[in-house]
Amino acid sequence: MINIPESTLKEHFVTALMRYFKIEEDIFLRGHIADLLSSIDSSRYQEFMMRLTQNEYPFKNPFEKIALTAKSFALHAEDDTAKRSKYLYDVMYELRKSIILSDDPTPAEERFEQVHISRIRDKNSGELLLQSDDIEVIRNLGKRWMFDHVAGDKSHFLRTIQAEYEKLLNDPVLRLSSRS
Repeated sequence: MINIPESTLKEHFVTALMRYFKIEEDIFLRGHIADLLSSIDSSRYQEFMMRLTQNEYPFKNPFEKIALTAKSFALHAEDDTAKRSKYLYDVMYELRKSIILSDDPTPAEERFEQVHISRIRDKNSGELLLQSDDIEVIRNLGKRWMFDHVAGDKSHFLRTIQAEYEKLLNDPVLRLSSRS
């Protein structure tokens, strides 16, 4: 796989969109299109283009089409982060519950700290339960925070986790570092 810098990919994608819509080369129009695409990860450009060309907005100008498609991607991303947040809550809650209910005399907080988050598996299928983004969110907040807050106010926990996922999704440097 060829490693192309994010900025180069975005520049080429903006150029492709300008050619597709037959928009004259202009630095301000190029900047406007780049701003509209700011929330779209380069790994999703192909999906974005496919959705854009489905002709969902036949009476809109090219800029409106790009903006509306980008907005639909942002809403989809929010739904995904909410689902991931709920899933992470469920996994952490079950993990905390199993640690607390254990007969081991070691304090529960210590046992929770000793768990290798990247190795948590489903007890039935043996599949890993957490993806790299989940693990990165746990690292950013800390295991201690997870242990303390998963049993507290669920809505606070979910809001905090969702904000971490969104921060991770919107920061290409964090995304690249969590993938390595």
